[in-house]
Amino acid sequence: MDARKTPNPKPALGSLFAGIGGFDLGFEAAGFQTAWQVEIDPVCRAVLADRFPRAERHEDVRTCLPALSRADVVVSGFPCQDVSAMGKRRGLAGERTGLFFDAMCIVQPLQPRWLVLENVPGLLFSNDGRDFQTVLETLAQCGYVGYWRVLDSRYFGVPTKRRRIFVVAGFRELPPVEFLGDAGPMERLSGKTEAGSAWADAHPTLLAGFADGTSIDISGGNIVAVENSRHQMVERQRASEDYGLRRGLDAADAREARAAGNAVCPQVAQWIAEKLIKTF
Repeated sequence: MDARKTPNPKPALGSLFAGIGGFDLGFEAAGFQTAWQVEIDPVCRAVLADRFPRAERHEDVRTCLPALSRADVVVSGFPCQDVSAMGKRRGLAGERTGLFFDAMCIVQPLQPRWLVLENVPGLLFSNDGRDFQTVLETLAQCGYVGYWRVLDSRYFGVPTKRRRIFVVAGFRELPPVEFLGDAGPMERLSGKTEAGSAWADAHPTLLAGFADGTSIDISGGNIVAVENSRHQMVERQRASEDYGLRRGLDAADAREARAAGNAVCPQVAQWIAEKLIKTF
């Protein structure tokens, strides 16, 4: 009898608001296996079916919970329209960005070991910072603690400037400390940021402090509007070829171009995933 242990299967990934799979491409490159994806856009779901044939796909975060299996990591690039410069700035009260709460209604019962959120930096300043504080407090109430920072795709070998805020949190455990040190100068803080530093320097903040009502102070910074013309969308899709999103897309299809422009940069996702997979 062979006493050697059977290798552990790849950690399972669940993807909310999956888009065309930018998060998922990065996590699979790091060694995760996509178990399921939730995406309401039929064009994006068709792309996902081609790229991730083994994953289960579901349409609506508001109704899919009974069909979802357990996942070791859940990623969620929840909608940004209500916190972006081009939107009406309704924040978490908006119909689309407010789907964050529906996502957490999935996360809370599934209790994945790790949770990764992504959004535009405008979330930091929405409603004078109160919306971001609500996000962090909601995570803490569900048992999640961790770090957040703004990451720019151009520092990950991608010829595109794309700044996004990422929150990496663990269920009752902090993410690997390496998350703090590999993407530029950092300063460890506890529960509070200096005014403006979140935008300028991508400083991290411990989420654990928010469970007892610690406030955050975030200010400053303009969100640059992204052009919405079809030409600009096609150009963004062409640029996305450099980080793996263009494969299988039709450059003449404005819907697919828009999806590529909205996607998470796989290289950034992979960098995060490579930190998390070491914990399995």
